[in-house]
Amino acid sequence: MTDAPSLALRYVACDACETVFALPDDPDEPPACGRCGARALRELRDVRGPDAYFAP
Repeated sequence: MTDAPSLALRYVACDACETVFALPDDPDEPPACGRCGARALRELRDVRGPDAYFAP
């Protein structure tokens, strides 16, 4: 199953439009903001999984 796509997500923040969202962990596709198109995204490395981000 080494050819199977990864289901891992990484959380990123766009400082240009102040949006936080998840992107698939796809090294072939350069990250861009889905809202404003900015390419300068900041990865939120301390967030692991949806529970860590959405929990108070």
